[in-house]
Amino acid sequence: MEEGKSYPEDVLEKLNGYAEKFGIKVGEAANKFHEWLKEEFMVEDPFSEDPFYLSQWCEQFVVETRNASAGRQRDTVTYVGMFVGTEDEPRDNRKSMYDKAMNMFRNNRDKAINDGLIGVLTAKEGKWCINGNATDERVNGSDLPWFGFEYNDMILCLLTNRDGKVKPVMPTSFSKAAYFLGSREGGSDIQMWRVNLQGKAMEANYTQWTAARIHVIEPTKAGADTLYTNNNFHETVEYTDSWLPENLRQAFSAERLLVNGKMHNEYVPLGELLEAHPERKITTANGMTLNPIVVTRGLVTYLNRDPMDSEYDPTGRSYRLQIYGQGVEPVTVWVSGTMHDRDNVFHYTDVNGNVRPYNEKTSVIVVGRLKLRPYQNEMQPSMSALGIYIPPRTARPAGGVGDTSLNQFRGE
Repeated sequence: MEEGKSYPEDVLEKLNGYAEKFGIKVGEAANKFHEWLKEEFMVEDPFSEDPFYLSQWCEQFVVETRNASAGRQRDTVTYVGMFVGTEDEPRDNRKSMYDKAMNMFRNNRDKAINDGLIGVLTAKEGKWCINGNATDERVNGSDLPWFGFEYNDMILCLLTNRDGKVKPVMPTSFSKAAYFLGSREGGSDIQMWRVNLQGKAMEANYTQWTAARIHVIEPTKAGADTLYTNNNFHETVEYTDSWLPENLRQAFSAERLLVNGKMHNEYVPLGELLEAHPERKITTANGMTLNPIVVTRGLVTYLNRDPMDSEYDPTGRSYRLQIYGQGVEPVTVWVSGTMHDRDNVFHYTDVNGNVRPYNEKTSVIVVGRLKLRPYQNEMQPSMSALGIYIPPRTARPAGGVGDTSLNQFRGE
């Protein structure tokens, strides 16, 4: 804070609570608040502002930065590789916890409260109380606290036990995954990584099929394949191949890297998908079986650019193509409505940078979830695409091929 100047008492109280929560000095918390004011509301001199608005802004600042997906930026390490796919929709990682707690609350309200799963919120003397115990959260008109949600005529919150202390948590925790084929910078073990995105990083677009450097938090469990991120992850991505030695840059092009079984273990030839599924399927700790993510390649034998109605797709529509190889039956590749719109999957960028539709017999590389389905007493593989790459040198343009101008008749 500037010498000789001070925030109003209620603002200082909020900043004190913020500083205590994140283990920093009050002055550092005030500086963060000042930076936030400049970025969000273009306030250069907070001490010249109306104390009423300062109090409102500080409340907003604390709420937006205190939940699990915000706060201090965690230390990161650098990974290099390329983005190869993105999930369509965010997932609520707290849904299971919410459903379990609310099911118990509906069946046995007292047990849900006594077991520390659900808190009942009430307002008393200007502060929110959980099961009768006052919190630091002030009542602000009709606004709910950051951890509250409405149920019938009550206001409730989810509770969690951390280090012997029961604390409220947000009722939802959304995240979304991008898929990154690469390794830690300086390492050589290339694999498929699930990059966990939160906050504004979920809404950002990530350029696929080009070399990139990303800054992530590594998993603590050995063998885990999820990389975690800070909220500003999307702002720190660098699209560059400067980390590659000159003699390896060609080998790291998408059309070579994706199908190079000597560089990683993610590629499965089209004719081996059926055998690969039982070998690569994932069994979770609770016994669930997940379809594996693989990379494969084939020639397009069927291409349907018209949408099909789908009750399972959030957009209400899906698309499909079929790919084949020598001596291999066609494999269906399903494309979601979201992916179709976001990635323009039925077009490719040619060597001159022009975006063009491609035709059948084009070679495509698919990154997706490998599934098996019964058909005529046999199991057949299919793919739910996360990313589709069309190498430009082997693409077959759809229509508009050749010179259609009058210059072709001038006979030079």
